[in-house]
Amino acid sequence: MALGIFTNTKIVSLEPQTRDMFLNYVLTPDDNNYVQSIQTYNSEMMTRAQAMPLQNGITETVRYEIMEGLADLHEGDRFLCNGAVIKDEESVEAKYYLRIVSLMNDGSGMSPEEAQTIARAEEEAYIIQTKSDDYPLPS
Repeated sequence: MALGIFTNTKIVSLEPQTRDMFLNYVLTPDDNNYVQSIQTYNSEMMTRAQAMPLQNGITETVRYEIMEGLADLHEGDRFLCNGAVIKDEESVEAKYYLRIVSLMNDGSGMSPEEAQTIARAEEEAYIIQTKSDDYPLPS
């Protein structure tokens, strides 16, 4: 299963082999050895990303993409990690996940659940508006 990493402005998609390297080297598992889907950035994550060995699918390019994704985060910012595979960064799905991260990091202290609810409502409003533009109601 692939891993999608959604930061403030970046989307990084990792294949299974590189996903495992990222999870093991960059992120910190919880007490039950699980990696949470909502992560809180700290500078140690960047240090560990820079030190990731070039093995198991990690190339200079992949390591750079990971570091570039983390570079737009500040200490304490939250970001998402999930199984979404994003092929088009302009897709509705990509914008949905980036919107959740944006809402979580806007300074309001919004919970991930609150951010998801707002982002989902905005996505539905967009879809409804698009449909009404495509198929206007008869007068």
